[in-house]
Amino acid sequence: MAYESFIARRYLSSRHRTGFISFITLIAILGVAIGTTVLIVALAVITGFENKLEETLVGFSSHIQVTGFQNQPLRDYERTVRTISAEDGIKSVAPFIQREGMIRSREGFEGILMKGIEAGTGNTLIKDYIVAGSFNLSEQEPNRGGIIIGEKLARRLAVEIGDRITIFALEQAEGAVIGFARAAQFIVTGLYVTGMAEYDDIYVFVSLPAAQRMLRMDGVVTGYDITVDTVDRIGDITESLRLSLAYPHYPRTMYQMYRHLFTWIELQKKPIPLILGLIILVASVNIIGTMLMLVMEKTNQIGTLKALGMTGRSIGKIFVIDGMIIGVIGIIAGNVFGFLLSFIQYKFKIISLPGEIYYMNYAPVAIEPLHYLIVSVVALFMCFICTIIPARLAGRLDPIKTIRFA
Repeated sequence: MAYESFIARRYLSSRHRTGFISFITLIAILGVAIGTTVLIVALAVITGFENKLEETLVGFSSHIQVTGFQNQPLRDYERTVRTISAEDGIKSVAPFIQREGMIRSREGFEGILMKGIEAGTGNTLIKDYIVAGSFNLSEQEPNRGGIIIGEKLARRLAVEIGDRITIFALEQAEGAVIGFARAAQFIVTGLYVTGMAEYDDIYVFVSLPAAQRMLRMDGVVTGYDITVDTVDRIGDITESLRLSLAYPHYPRTMYQMYRHLFTWIELQKKPIPLILGLIILVASVNIIGTMLMLVMEKTNQIGTLKALGMTGRSIGKIFVIDGMIIGVIGIIAGNVFGFLLSFIQYKFKIISLPGEIYYMNYAPVAIEPLHYLIVSVVALFMCFICTIIPARLAGRLDPIKTIRFA
């Protein structure tokens, strides 16, 4: 195999009148590299979308959310927290109160979803998205607790850290809305940005005691945010909670609550392997053209090698090695380019998106080694398949005719 590899490398590095082959070889390598790069970047973006979506949704709700059937209030929540925590696979449980309302500043009104959470065990992921102020929901002044709102909402209301705002909401009991509006003042202590405009514009966070006091819901919550140790068991845990919790508790997974978003992601993922697989195929087929031109260019030399005793099998190996060299170099280059593009987007977020449409303001990426391995193996296999036909043709050439070929 040593002399076959030597000859194969010499064929690919032509210098004199056959220099055209080196140019075609470079084009074939670039074809494989570009196809590999596109596939890696596409997989990184699609996976990034899914990961970012899951991460943000868990930040706003949880892996599993238990609410009251038909929005009924849930009493004796401390005992319910102990019941849920006893389930196998539960990581944390956080009771909350969520209610639609209006928020008012000196500059105007906006519709919101107010969520009262326990600062210690509640929506802890929101801490990671604070861009101004701090995650502080404690009472800032007598009867004025802290509130965290989205940065875009703060701009529309023209408020900053330390400003006072007023929230209005309707009382509710046993699933029926009471026609009395409740109001409370809060002091802005933090601004957050998740990149998902649909949520940044609406959700505001206050402490659970402040929400209970405002809505006169002492000892009552509207739901529980539950995180689990592993998402793979989320369905089984939800079913177990459905059996252990009495009416009116209604547990749902984040996939059920946000079915439309995850369905959208799945629809995006389905055609990707086919479309981008075709890109790799087209790039790999370039190798067939390159190898055929190489066979034609080296016809005379093939005849000489056969006349010296080299078998057709060995001749075929030369061109298989040539094709694999092209494929390996192209795949390595594609992996490097794919990683660099993904890393640049991950670090600097160059590609922006309209948040109102894509639920985030930039194209997220996920750099996963498994993607690189799968793409490389598939691309290498396709490159090998594409070398078989030219290699067989080269191995079957008649040495007498090839020596006379000019």
